[in-house]
Amino acid sequence: MVKMNNLLSVSVRSALNRWFVLVLLVALGLALAGGYVTYDSHVDGAETVVEQQTTGTWTVESEFEHGATVTRDTEVFSAGEELTNRSLYFTTASPELEGTYTVSHDNTDGNPAVTSTDLSLVIRAVEERNGNQVVHWETRDSLETIESVETEDGGATATTVNVDIPMILNRTEAIQNDLGAAPGQTEVLLVADTTVESSVDGETFTDTRTDRIEIVPGRSVYRVSTTTQDASSYEATEQVTRTIEPTRLELYGGPGLCALGLLSMAFLGTARWRGWLAVTDRERARNEFERARDDFDEWISTARIPDADDRTPVPTDSLVDLVDIAIDSDRRVLEDGERYAVLVDSEIYTYTAPPAVDPLASPATGDTDPVAEDTEQGTASLSSLLFSDSTESAGGTHPDESDTRDSNDR
Repeated sequence: MVKMNNLLSVSVRSALNRWFVLVLLVALGLALAGGYVTYDSHVDGAETVVEQQTTGTWTVESEFEHGATVTRDTEVFSAGEELTNRSLYFTTASPELEGTYTVSHDNTDGNPAVTSTDLSLVIRAVEERNGNQVVHWETRDSLETIESVETEDGGATATTVNVDIPMILNRTEAIQNDLGAAPGQTEVLLVADTTVESSVDGETFTDTRTDRIEIVPGRSVYRVSTTTQDASSYEATEQVTRTIEPTRLELYGGPGLCALGLLSMAFLGTARWRGWLAVTDRERARNEFERARDDFDEWISTARIPDADDRTPVPTDSLVDLVDIAIDSDRRVLEDGERYAVLVDSEIYTYTAPPAVDPLASPATGDTDPVAEDTEQGTASLSSLLFSDSTESAGGTHPDESDTRDSNDR
């Protein structure tokens, strides 16, 4: 009958012995985790949660476009030609800038929006000081005002105003002359202050935004850039109660994980108490030999080991020592069954592998039936005696050899 300790390799038993407490704690953790999941899924059951659910969306967008009409014929432009959304315009050829401001919206409920927009022209002198913008003077003139204009869902409201660049230059110069100074930098802005209101699923939202066109005026050219806010979205929500049922993984995985942890703990405890994890010296020696045999396979060749003859037998304590000798002397290790040898000049360095562990061996001692040992002793050959791990000198006489001579004399 195969004993339990023989089902586990020496390496596994050694590892379990070394990390017994850690492995036991891991098994305990598995059992606790599985127990928690089992309780949560089978005892607490379904979970009721309250969530916010979106019932509608309202989106508002705005856009500034600009252009200028050429007022006279030039070599490159014709009178009446429309120039649009350029970063630079020529003051003498197209002195009046036209700005068009558009506000649009989209409502999932199809409700209209009410839009109010105030377009104004701002002229000011600004300066940066210590990272802050300082406004030295400012004028603001309202150009166009739209009050409470209803815009259908998906529609847009557009407003167009004109800015006379030479007039702005003259006005700026007049202000500076009136003040007797021209501090900072002159800034011209076409500002749109807008308020849009709509409702979604009975909830009212108000969007407020400020967009602008920035103008850098000059006698020969003027530069234009726009700054508009990104689209804004508003969501109408409601609270929804939802029941979350345990998943199959929670229903069956939790008990399985708990059972695995408990069984592992029971096995570890039983194995430790009954000695199934014990490793005998004989097993440990054989395991170390087998690992060394695998590690040094490239230095070992299978061959018949010749008789000692005139060579002096030199036993070694381990296969590692024998391989070291082979490496140092640039030789191969010869393998003949469980015997190993290295032939170096007049010496033969030998090593005999520890006996393999018998599956029927006692777990306490690792020893086999004494009858088997007697049989092994009775069939030992002279060549095997050369590979004994004994420390007998080369000139000594082995007891078995004396017995053989005595029997022959008789």
